[in-house]
Amino acid sequence: MKRLLFLLSLLVLLVLPLVSHAEEKEPAEDPTVTITGRVLNEAGEVLPGGVVSFFDTSKGIPPQIYNTHRIPDMVGRMGKGGKFSIKLMPGSYYLGALVITDRNRGPGPPRKGETFYFARDKNGALRKFKVETKKDKNVGDVIGAKPETFPQAKSLVVIEGRLVLENGKPFVGGIVLAKTDMSKQRPDFVSERTGADGRYELKLPAGTPYYLVARERVVGRPVPGTFVGTFGSDSPISLGGALPIGNKPPGQPASGMPEVAGMDLGPGSQQPPTVTGRSGETISGADIKMFMVPVPGQQREKLQGTLGFGELESGEGETKPAEAEKK
Repeated sequence: MKRLLFLLSLLVLLVLPLVSHAEEKEPAEDPTVTITGRVLNEAGEVLPGGVVSFFDTSKGIPPQIYNTHRIPDMVGRMGKGGKFSIKLMPGSYYLGALVITDRNRGPGPPRKGETFYFARDKNGALRKFKVETKKDKNVGDVIGAKPETFPQAKSLVVIEGRLVLENGKPFVGGIVLAKTDMSKQRPDFVSERTGADGRYELKLPAGTPYYLVARERVVGRPVPGTFVGTFGSDSPISLGGALPIGNKPPGQPASGMPEVAGMDLGPGSQQPPTVTGRSGETISGADIKMFMVPVPGQQREKLQGTLGFGELESGEGETKPAEAEKK
């Protein structure tokens, strides 16, 4: 009997690992493909380093519009020798390369002194790179040319205006994001930074309504002390401004709105106006007023009585220092 129990126990120990392994799911296969190459300028000189950008050809017009930048679908690092290696989903892409002057700079459109190139084919047009499933690809040397050397995209509308502060002075160093959907995190196009006069210009595909959002920081949620604005808003609350609106899902702070202790403001429900135009049309005077995102304490004081809350009772919505230390 003891021998039988021993044999049964041994059989269980041998079978269990097999059952366990059978139940384990195989790891999902990585669908991305690695594309490598080296970028040179028109003179055949290797680019000194920066970033490479890839634009899905199926998602919009070619990205070589001068002074307006389409947001790339994937960005990677370009080494000092112009070499890059980046993983992409299968598809067809345009390639851009930005030579940066400051390695510590954040993301965003080219800055003063930086040069952007687009990959050019033998006919002088934008080169397309086809990425196939399960096939890593070395594209070799890629010749890059400056955006203004390509034929301009057709069927464009020009939108121009100024970024201004509440006192009417121009806002320097801001960018304007053009979005076809306010709920999208990523904009479709971005302008160059405004100069001393606060002026911006966007060249966009005609016939499409665009929301225009101005920001000081290019990516990430605006932080207290930075400036934001929405076209059509003359108030930091009613139509966006420092407290941008949009159809954000409940429970998520509206983009750019700092959290305020004791207040659950939720997303706004009012959409700002859009701008649209015909091919060849220039729309002037699309000015955007900029509002500073206050620090939470200042924000709380600013909101009292403005959104129907009335005056808050003493201590309401506040966190005592002792309570904060316990968390």
